[in-house]
Amino acid sequence: MQRNAEENVEWPQSASSSGNANANSASGNQLSNDDSDSDMEVLPSALEKVSDKILGHMNGRFDKLEETLQAVQRSQKELLEKVETVEEQVLDHESHITSLEKTVSDLKYESNTLKLKVDDLEAGAKPHAIIARVHFYREKEFILRLRRERQLEYKGNKVLIFPDYTAEVMRQWREYTEAQQRLRELKVEHSLLFPARLRIKHNDRSKVFSTPSEAMTFINTDLKNLS
Repeated sequence: MQRNAEENVEWPQSASSSGNANANSASGNQLSNDDSDSDMEVLPSALEKVSDKILGHMNGRFDKLEETLQAVQRSQKELLEKVETVEEQVLDHESHITSLEKTVSDLKYESNTLKLKVDDLEAGAKPHAIIARVHFYREKEFILRLRRERQLEYKGNKVLIFPDYTAEVMRQWREYTEAQQRLRELKVEHSLLFPARLRIKHNDRSKVFSTPSEAMTFINTDLKNLS
């Protein structure tokens, strides 16, 4: 009976212990629920911060892109203005080049015209005297013979060749003028020799006369049958 009484006494302790266990379990559940509620409150705040950070980063990049785009647009505008300026300058240069080409063409025409006029004036101008010294007698005689045989020309201009002798020699040669004129009429070959002699070639023979009177006597006697 005493043991049973003790056992009966222990039962309330067990009940009390069970009650404590239940109380602890209920308290643990209460804490778990509180933590969940706290986490649910923290999560939206964290998401909002991340979202704000991402949006801030994106806005910063968009701002930089917008600044870059504006800079590119300004640069493009400046380039277009420069291109327009260059095009205007090119048009001006082309106009100047066309004007210069026309001026050059006109100058060429005027130059050619003046050249033709100068050539005409030179052709009709007074002949210029040139003194040529020939070192060899044969060459001098050859030149004089060519002068007698045909008219000499240079670029369409007549070239007259005269022996360069002293006034006394020329005077003596002029004394043969009548004899030379008569010989030309008779078509007889003849020439003046230095200093003052007349050579007449007839029948493959040459005769030299020292005075005009001797030459005229020969012409009037030996050559009279040729007239």
